[in-house]
Amino acid sequence: MSSLNTFSQQSDKGFWKYGHLIFTGFYLLPLIINYSSFTANQITMSLAFYIAFILLYVKAINCKSTGVTKLFVAMLLICFCATFYSSGTPTLFGFTAYVAGYAYSYHQRIYAALAIISTVLLSAYIGDIGKIQYFLAVALILCAALFSYGIAAKRESLYKKREQESANQLEQLAAIAERERIARDLHDILGHSLSSIALKAELANKLNQGERYAQANNEIAQVAELARQLLSDVRNAVSDLKQLNLVSQIAQLKQRLIEQGFNVKVSVNLDTLPAKVEGFAGLIIKEAVTNLLRHSSTKNCEISIEQTAQQLLIKVIDNAPCNTLKVGNGLNGITERAEQLKGSAKFTCGDTFTLNVILPITAKDLQ
Repeated sequence: MSSLNTFSQQSDKGFWKYGHLIFTGFYLLPLIINYSSFTANQITMSLAFYIAFILLYVKAINCKSTGVTKLFVAMLLICFCATFYSSGTPTLFGFTAYVAGYAYSYHQRIYAALAIISTVLLSAYIGDIGKIQYFLAVALILCAALFSYGIAAKRESLYKKREQESANQLEQLAAIAERERIARDLHDILGHSLSSIALKAELANKLNQGERYAQANNEIAQVAELARQLLSDVRNAVSDLKQLNLVSQIAQLKQRLIEQGFNVKVSVNLDTLPAKVEGFAGLIIKEAVTNLLRHSSTKNCEISIEQTAQQLLIKVIDNAPCNTLKVGNGLNGITERAEQLKGSAKFTCGDTFTLNVILPITAKDLQ
């Protein structure tokens, strides 16, 4: 038989990993209750077997290889031998059954269970047991209970492992989605400006060759201005990516709008937000403000963020006529981020352009 998985993956730490060993003390009850009837040799051997069993058990639950079968057999052998010195071995048999239930696969557990039952029966009939029926009843009940508990612990361990793997996959997908968003942002920020710089530089070169120096110098000046503006846009984008606090980020975005000549009204009603929701909300608001900077004709807008017990509501209004709605990378990015949190994003076009985003907040997020 071989171990399906290593015991080192058990999630319990500290006391909860070894604290249950206190129950192995029931093995010593006969020795304590009838101390006067035991010889010095019996006491010494009983304690020696007990210490050896504990050491093997601890090694088994930390076993990092398929060698758990050797430890399992050694534990059974100790239980068998200890029965000749103490009638408290049903407790040790039970802990051995837990190891078998946790360590082995379905078919391996059948063989392990048969080995345990056979050893219990052999110990009872060969050993000098006064009330054999009580010994067998206690041993078999404990083995069945702890064997089942070992199986349940194994299933819980596998479930937690799958849950962790799923969480890791979600984090990886979120990282991929964020890289795609950054790529879209850089494309939007750099693409148009770099194309303009290239065209103006070519035009300046042709004007210079045609000895139209005044016009060439004017184009060169525009190239320099475009480069400075592009540098500013890239710095702002990087600054936004580094921003963690939503309130501070909103204040920064408001200042950017004001610097660009916007008349902006901001209403923020926030309590403590889960980190994940706060991160996504900051990215969504940043996209919305970028959209305003690029497309608003009146430079008159409103931003409202309100938190309820179950939701975070984000509303952005551009007070400018909106005849047709062209959904580009920015609005698509907002929709994708909202959907990643199982929320929604809606855009309405008419006398004004309105963005409404709803991000759910669950009780689990707040823990």
